[in-house]
Amino acid sequence: MLTTSLIAMVILQSTDPLKHGFENVPSEARMRMYWRIFGPAWDRENIDRQLDEVKKVGLGGLVAYFMYPFALDDKRTGVANQKFNSPEFRELFGYAAQSAVARGLRFGVNGGTGWPYGGSTVTVEDSAHKLREVKDVAPKLRSDERLVAQDGNRWYVESPTRQGVKRASYGAEGLVVDHFSEPVLQRWLQANVSPLLDAAKGAVTAVGCDSLEVYSSNWARDLPAEFRKRRGYSLEPHYRAIFSDNGPDGDELRFDYWRTLMELTEERFTKPLGAWADRRGIDLEMEAYGTPPNPMTAFRHISVPTGEHYEWKGFSVQKYVASAAHMARKNIIGSEAWTWSGLPNRLADTLSDIKVVSDMTFLAGCNDLTGVDYPYSPKSAGQPGWQPYYGPTMNENSPQWVAFPGLVSYLNRCQWMLRQGVPVVSVAVYLPVEDALAHGGMDQMQLDFLVRDHFVTGKATSEFGLANALKHTSDLLHGIKKAGLDYDGIDLWAMNEMTSVRAGSLQAGTSKYRAVVLPRLLTIDLKAFRKLLAFVRSGGHLVCVGEPPVRLAGRASAAERVEFASIRAELFSRGERTSVGKGATSIVRDDGAVGAALASVISPQVEITSSEDTVGFVHRRLAARNIYFISNVGSKDAEVDIRLDAKLGGVQTWDPMTGQVSPGQSTSQVLLPARSSLFLVTDPRTPAVFRDVPSAKPARPWLPNWLLTFDGPDAPPSLELKQLKSWTELPGGRYFSGIGTYRAELKVTKPPQSVMLQLNGLHTGAEVLVNGHRAGYVFNSPWKIEIGHLLRAGANNVAIRVGNLPVNRFLGQPDMDIKGLRAVYGNRFGAPEEKALMPNPPPAGLLGPVLIWD
Repeated sequence: MLTTSLIAMVILQSTDPLKHGFENVPSEARMRMYWRIFGPAWDRENIDRQLDEVKKVGLGGLVAYFMYPFALDDKRTGVANQKFNSPEFRELFGYAAQSAVARGLRFGVNGGTGWPYGGSTVTVEDSAHKLREVKDVAPKLRSDERLVAQDGNRWYVESPTRQGVKRASYGAEGLVVDHFSEPVLQRWLQANVSPLLDAAKGAVTAVGCDSLEVYSSNWARDLPAEFRKRRGYSLEPHYRAIFSDNGPDGDELRFDYWRTLMELTEERFTKPLGAWADRRGIDLEMEAYGTPPNPMTAFRHISVPTGEHYEWKGFSVQKYVASAAHMARKNIIGSEAWTWSGLPNRLADTLSDIKVVSDMTFLAGCNDLTGVDYPYSPKSAGQPGWQPYYGPTMNENSPQWVAFPGLVSYLNRCQWMLRQGVPVVSVAVYLPVEDALAHGGMDQMQLDFLVRDHFVTGKATSEFGLANALKHTSDLLHGIKKAGLDYDGIDLWAMNEMTSVRAGSLQAGTSKYRAVVLPRLLTIDLKAFRKLLAFVRSGGHLVCVGEPPVRLAGRASAAERVEFASIRAELFSRGERTSVGKGATSIVRDDGAVGAALASVISPQVEITSSEDTVGFVHRRLAARNIYFISNVGSKDAEVDIRLDAKLGGVQTWDPMTGQVSPGQSTSQVLLPARSSLFLVTDPRTPAVFRDVPSAKPARPWLPNWLLTFDGPDAPPSLELKQLKSWTELPGGRYFSGIGTYRAELKVTKPPQSVMLQLNGLHTGAEVLVNGHRAGYVFNSPWKIEIGHLLRAGANNVAIRVGNLPVNRFLGQPDMDIKGLRAVYGNRFGAPEEKALMPNPPPAGLLGPVLIWD
């Protein structure tokens, strides 16, 4: 019999928009994939076929991205490479965009081809330039070079970088544009992107800009004049010091130099690009980091700030992007998701690997995944078909496609929940941008990596790979999260232009910071230091790790240096703890002590104690509700104690894997299986009503005689199995990639209310059907699926359709002959490495034991 409170809860859920969206995720909240079009060599038949597949698996749309040719023209197979932006290419682009929209799919396009922006329309004059130093011997200048200055035996030469677009498609080869010139950008957009939008007739919803990898670009043609206007002194006498002086004077000059260029990047590239997209009525989805770097204020001009990387225990690029997005009031935060998760193996990522990379990306603040990659591959190319040089990839050629809808459903539900309300962030971590600009060198400024590695504990990892991301850690930043607090990074521009001090809090966009951390800084901007002083005086808390900053960033006047010393003395005059106005500062010596120091002065958002150091959270607030995403990204089950403020109301568990909502269960003790996640939702309208959960009976092995049949190229013969084993051990199965269907009879006298199948030893994903009806998908720990609702008394037909990895077939195929392709189009991608990386195919199929829980 239902209690009054449970009846109220049922009524509430039946009219609850949050729950309705969780169960029926709308298209705009569904994840998308990058549609990599090679060549471009595409046709209507294959466009329609792939769009149907995308719709069938539950994706929300595609972002078209044009890249290098993968095959030579061949009338027999129908392959015909088209020049980018040719009339026939634009006609097909318009067809693809309109066809996607007709299917209810969102359709975006990356600007141009490859990355960064550039191509065949870019002249040397419009291309990226650099300033280089020549020592001892006077340089012989080329016709496109200019002598900027001479200082004794040093010459300073302006040159084009001559960098070409990376991975450009046919007809789009050429130089990278100058990112410090708005007229250059406008010319390039008019020539390369506007024709695509015009051809699509309103079907394109967004244009993308990939990460800014404009290597060695450190010069704007009018930089001396802009430097003088912005910094108040002349650049010309200081080139030698900027390039060669590693002391304080050189540091000051380099900071001012790069600060000026960063401001120009925002003003002349990012801001006008956003304005151009606004005029076209589309979103700008931009990865506004890399080289040249943007200030965080640049994210104000981006509709959907987009990141990548997934080092969840450190300051990843994704965390950088989410931080800036929060301050710019941008609720949708994108990600170029999953890139190179299996580095260096591109064909051996499991759906479980992709899920855990996604969860780490969510923990870094993303709520809009665009998966890498959905490759365009004509049917004539067979399996595994056309594949990019990186991974992972997922399309109908992958055997894992059979279970991919299960992963898509999970990620769609997560995105829906993580878009609701506003993020709750209690701490701002002041980023060491001043130090990075001063010490980062002159060739180029890879600010994102310099900032990331400032926080790392131990050895810094490389930028990609799931193994690297799991290894990468920061005692300081991860310690904040373990203390139950979330944080944003904040740079000097955001501090100065996007924050306001209000009664003990530093407010920026949707975030309200009650504490700020200074993480071992040598220098700091004066205006930002003033803001921090005002924040502490109003009642805020400032935690300094190590010594407080010792000097101002950039060239400063005597009066400014005196002011800096005065602020420093007021904030830190009493050592370990100093009261300042209504607030206080504290100094901690160890990175790992920061979390405890913060938790002693501000209330944790959630208290989490776990048996494994692999559990993270995201907190959002929706009116009176609180939404917590709790994820265990580790390879071991975690016993987790979660404590929430009782004043928040009743707690529900929302399972994004199944879509089920469990009312009134205790959240204090939770077993989070490896690589699993859940949502906790509190609501004062639903008082806690705890139910007794009946103890499950012990699992029993299910040992039927299996009939195993195969579907796919070069499929092994069907056979009966009494003992489960890897397909690689079966006749003809060593190099098979495809679908294996296990069929068996399950007899029951009276179907119990709940029956779970546990598919241990599953490689790698499965669709489970009972009596011809889909029960669901299995691809992740704990490898269980509910089938009780589909059972009937008597004999039941159970079919388990298992898909393995595409790498098995790849290893058994002859090496691709790329000599002819390179002879025509050049060396645009590296030779495949899988055979060197993986001499033997990995296990495939269902290895068992299969267990029944009833």
